[in-house]
Amino acid sequence: MTSTVTAGIISAKGRNINILHNPNAIESFIQTDAVINPGNSGGALVNLNGELVGLNTAIKSYTGSYTGYGFSIPSNLVESVVKDLKEFGYVKRAFLGVQVQNITNFISQSYDLDSNRGVLITKVVDGGAALQSGIKDLDVILSIDNVEVDSVNALQEKICQYDSGSRINCLIKRDSQEILIEVILK
Repeated sequence: MTSTVTAGIISAKGRNINILHNPNAIESFIQTDAVINPGNSGGALVNLNGELVGLNTAIKSYTGSYTGYGFSIPSNLVESVVKDLKEFGYVKRAFLGVQVQNITNFISQSYDLDSNRGVLITKVVDGGAALQSGIKDLDVILSIDNVEVDSVNALQEKICQYDSGSRINCLIKRDSQEILIEVILK
């Protein structure tokens, strides 16, 4: 067969499947039940209007063939990478300079959060944009430019939309106060 089209649904967004072992990698995959087999990587994941929503890249398999879960890179990440490759010859990502973790029920209760929204900053990186802006360890990032951040993947995906030197407004919770901090990304 030379051409094949399969159908499926998108069952999740922002999936981390732990295949990229690089601290700067963005794992925010689209999960689909559309059949993706070896050799399909790089194929288009499209919606009912024929618009690109992702590039097929991985499957969850213990046998090497399709078993029900496929993963695609979201088209906005693909666009960002292509733009950088054309302009710079490499992928150039904006850098906030934080190590973060998802909010658990325990963290939510400890920080008196309304829900498990946001991400906890476990470490502010020396020389990073966050440190220069006054963001501290144990702050909780609630939103970036008025877009709620509800997971590590969502934060990574949001930051990758910006260029180095971009100014962003970061809403954080510190102690019991919400503080809006302007950050100039590196």
